[in-house]
Amino acid sequence: MSRDHYMAFRQQIEDRLGDAVMASEAGIGVLTGWRGDWAALHLARVIVNCGSMLRIIDAGIKFAPGSQLLDHFSVASIARTAIEAQIMMLYVSDPKIGFEEWEMRRQVFHLHDTVHRIRMFKPTAARDDAATQKTLEALRIGREELLGDLGRDAYFRALTDDQKKRILAGQDFYVGGIRAAVRSIGWDVAEYEFYSTYLSAYIHSSPVSFFRADQHGVDFATVSDFQYGLCGTALAAVSEHLPQLTARIYQLISMEKGL
Repeated sequence: MSRDHYMAFRQQIEDRLGDAVMASEAGIGVLTGWRGDWAALHLARVIVNCGSMLRIIDAGIKFAPGSQLLDHFSVASIARTAIEAQIMMLYVSDPKIGFEEWEMRRQVFHLHDTVHRIRMFKPTAARDDAATQKTLEALRIGREELLGDLGRDAYFRALTDDQKKRILAGQDFYVGGIRAAVRSIGWDVAEYEFYSTYLSAYIHSSPVSFFRADQHGVDFATVSDFQYGLCGTALAAVSEHLPQLTARIYQLISMEKGL
């Protein structure tokens, strides 16, 4: 049954991936601006993610039982990141968002990028060279400028106090948080949370990812029903929304052409 589950969604994602590639190619030289560039980038990332999952699976199942080394951990991890890339693609390309609100969202991205880089450099700043310390100081100055710009933005000021607090602290890069972003693109929040929680276990090596390895027949010699099932679920999770991304690219192309 798990193998059938895998085969069904393997066929589905291959079919939908072909459509996504065609859309991606159609957008080359047409999509412009931050919205178009970032939408195209994230669609390309999802396409590459899908290809990576399929290649990892193929590398594990191409040999005879007893010599199969299927890295289902990486398949689950890639699926998790692909889902996040899909959300970002749809979020940044939302045609309902006007220019001024979009600029506020872009400033929120900029602030999060700056705060994240500060967190990267800060732990080792004392032992780093002068150039790195100078970069850290420039980032801190940039952060203060961004905080000021956002504080003067009408769309930002209209947010709730909690939303503003989380953004200014560099906690959220989606306005309203990830669940608000998921709702805004028309996805089911409960389904997203299921996939997010389950697949994240394989990124972080939490107990869910290894507690039942014996029970699931994971021996890295012969692909088990569980491994086929997990790979099928990972492919299903990413495949589900591929048509939405493909349709969005064609929508953006039509908008660019004034159709």
